[in-house]
Amino acid sequence: MEKTLQVFTIQQASDHSNVSKHTLRFWEKELEGIIVPLRTRGGQRRYTLKHLLIIEEIKRLKKKGLSLVEIKETLRNHRHTHDAVPSRRVEIDFLADRISEIVKAAIYNILEGRLPD
Repeated sequence: MEKTLQVFTIQQASDHSNVSKHTLRFWEKELEGIIVPLRTRGGQRRYTLKHLLIIEEIKRLKKKGLSLVEIKETLRNHRHTHDAVPSRRVEIDFLADRISEIVKAAIYNILEGRLPD
């Protein structure tokens, strides 16, 4: 059975990661080789799940207060020592963040008197 690679447009990647399209382009340029989206024949960017996980890792590192220079160094070092970015830890952090957002939204709705369907 052949597995098809799921790809996302820059708009979909932006919506999914809650990072503006401008910021995604900026990070692609500033982080030199950390985020390298696929390109269509027309030159449009296409992001894979791996790219989305890298974006989540960048967001996590920025939240910790790292500069883009420090993030680039951290992710490059990680790539050389673990042969892949992002690591399993990044995937777990990504899922934990998503679960946290769902739980927070459910609690907020309950406190506001709106019960989930």
